[in-house]
Amino acid sequence: MKKHWHKLDPTLLERMKSEVQSVFSNLHFYPAKDRVFIRGSFPVIHEGKILDRYSIEIELPRNYPESLPIVREVGGRIPQTADRHINPTGEACLFLPDERWKVCHPGSSLLDFLNGPVRNFFVGQSLVELGQPWPFGEWSHASVGIIEYYAELLGTKDLATILRYLDYLSKPKIKGHWKCPCGSGRRLRNCHFEELKDLRTKVRQDDAQRSRQRLISLTKTLETVGGGE
Repeated sequence: MKKHWHKLDPTLLERMKSEVQSVFSNLHFYPAKDRVFIRGSFPVIHEGKILDRYSIEIELPRNYPESLPIVREVGGRIPQTADRHINPTGEACLFLPDERWKVCHPGSSLLDFLNGPVRNFFVGQSLVELGQPWPFGEWSHASVGIIEYYAELLGTKDLATILRYLDYLSKPKIKGHWKCPCGSGRRLRNCHFEELKDLRTKVRQDDAQRSRQRLISLTKTLETVGGGE
């Protein structure tokens, strides 16, 4: 059986721990059988000052960094509601997985993750508690947010077109003689081939597959509701 990442190279975990604790001294590492947990008090620094603190837990899954860390607020302070970007399972919704290429660049570290999306998430929570709007922009919840994201990324609000692009982004490889997903009727090589190749370097295949299935489920639900009227 293949060893998990933190057991394959124990020095990697020690380096990660040292780097994180040099900035966040109240975060402590707890290696488990197939994952690593980080727990403690997370300071929210905004405009050079500590604005707030949250009790958090971060789970580094067995296939980290292939899979993103899971962040939870464990102090019971943030309501577990979609409006506060907390899933029913208690996990923080930091960003759409499909846009990880914009947030977690290749080669970025756990410290970058803490200083970036984790910090922004908790800054937003504290500002909302003070009656201010969410400061970083946000997508709608669930499947609607996926549609909004790809509508902006692809420059179209047409759901059928978005699904065709997601289908191609989900495939192991694409071929130039296929029809272009834009709906022009032209072959891919004569239309948006280069643009699609660029997208495939950004949106992960598994993320595209997951989003495609969610949107297909949404369309089936809408068809069922529409058929019952």
